[in-house]
Amino acid sequence: MAPTSASGDQPSDKDNWDNGRLARRQQLLTEIVLRNKLTTLVFDGDTMCRVLEQVLLRSYGVQTQGVDNGRDAIALIAFGAKFNLIIIKKILPIMNGLEADSLNGSGCKILGVTACSGESERQAFLAIGVDVFIEKPLDPEHLVPILRELDG
Repeated sequence: MAPTSASGDQPSDKDNWDNGRLARRQQLLTEIVLRNKLTTLVFDGDTMCRVLEQVLLRSYGVQTQGVDNGRDAIALIAFGAKFNLIIIKKILPIMNGLEADSLNGSGCKILGVTACSGESERQAFLAIGVDVFIEKPLDPEHLVPILRELDG
């Protein structure tokens, strides 16, 4: 029997506004179980974005460290911090993500996230060694496949 709306009528197409996308996202949120302990460095000058990304990563069991500029990210790695994934932004205070090109020798996957998705942005990130480039926001559809790959 098909579900009915509050008025007792059959559901309309507008009741299915997302065409299953919401259900797929919920499935992505619950189906990943990591076998290994992964660590991620998130650097973003916007505190709210950085915290939200760290919360998303932690919901999958990923340990995170956050910094607000490229200089601090480089210092962490120079002092021996090891990460499986680094998430960088282009526009940051002190040293932006594109100036932090020494991170590409860190031996981990680098994800460039930006609000500007033009070809010049993509090329700039790829030129510094970014492995994956996506437009904000960082969401489960982009993150889960990366975590699965890192988890082996």
